[in-house]
Amino acid sequence: MKKTTSVLCLLISASLWAQTDSILSGMYSWKGPTRKIEKNILAVTLFEGKTYDMGWLQMSANTLMLSKKKTRLQVPANEEHLMIIKSGQLIIQVKDSNWTVGPGSVALLMPGEKYSLQNIVNDACNFYEMKYRSKLWVNITRAKASGGSQVKDWSKIEFKAHDKGGIRNFFERPTAMCKRFEMHVTTLKQGIKSHDPHTHRAEEIILVIDNRTQMQIADKFYKGNTGSIYYLGSNISHAIQNDGLGTCTYFAFQFE
Repeated sequence: MKKTTSVLCLLISASLWAQTDSILSGMYSWKGPTRKIEKNILAVTLFEGKTYDMGWLQMSANTLMLSKKKTRLQVPANEEHLMIIKSGQLIIQVKDSNWTVGPGSVALLMPGEKYSLQNIVNDACNFYEMKYRSKLWVNITRAKASGGSQVKDWSKIEFKAHDKGGIRNFFERPTAMCKRFEMHVTTLKQGIKSHDPHTHRAEEIILVIDNRTQMQIADKFYKGNTGSIYYLGSNISHAIQNDGLGTCTYFAFQFE
């Protein structure tokens, strides 16, 4: 009986990863949000589906309008959320902590987290939001041990120069949904390729925040600029190059 149960568990586990990804590796772009999801928030879905590790993943473009009151929100118990500010200024409150942050700042919010957003400066604050659910269980203990929910202020992230340009390291840690979530921002000098085509187990998203890039994905080439997003599935060959004048800058985050 034990042997039969073990075999059945292995078959179920394998079937989870045997499903075909429904988000295609390729290039996506920022779109102006049009659908009201909260009183002061408009949104539009940029891509959505399942991936190698995620039973569901959604990337959206969002606009928080000028508001006198806080917009109170909560992450569902079976999701994690990642926010990246595109433009404007945002006040984020998580528990008793408040941050006033601008473009390039990031909020990583764990399952069940209560938080609030407010925009008191600009007509509109724009931000990307990635919501996702792992195919495995939610590990809250692991999330708490590695720092829980975190807000990273762009202005406080150190820039470390190197021969190709430079890097800003945001975090590399486990979360409730991921055994490893790594996020950094790369700046490339004009004409420079970050690396030759390569693959890795982790899925990756590249979000261009300044200037033009060219991404090779398998045998296809995509030309993106500010606001472009490249989704790279597990073990998909890829390479990115600065395709503009001056430096280019982009977020890169891997998860598995």
